[in-house]
Amino acid sequence: MYPTQISGGQQKLLEVGRALMSDPKMLLLDEPAAGVSPVLAREMFNKIREMKETMKITFFIIEHRIELLFDFIDYVYVMHRGGILTEGIPRQVVQEKKVIEAYLGEG
Repeated sequence: MYPTQISGGQQKLLEVGRALMSDPKMLLLDEPAAGVSPVLAREMFNKIREMKETMKITFFIIEHRIELLFDFIDYVYVMHRGGILTEGIPRQVVQEKKVIEAYLGEG
């Protein structure tokens, strides 16, 4: 089977696999869930978490679909207008007033 014959999510996992061949200490993933169904995205993040734990790799993930990530991440940086708005553990960060105002337009 050729890479062009597999799903978008499978192609993204293949990209991660290719990057792992270089035995990295950290991988930067730019929107790995873009264009992927929520179910497949959760499966991808489960695999990424598994690799993090078994291979001791740090994953730096840029993702706009944060609702998919929060069950899988340890720490989050929230960016707004080119700068870091706040940082911390996910459950605390999403409750911060400045995050709500920046992303939901409330307040």
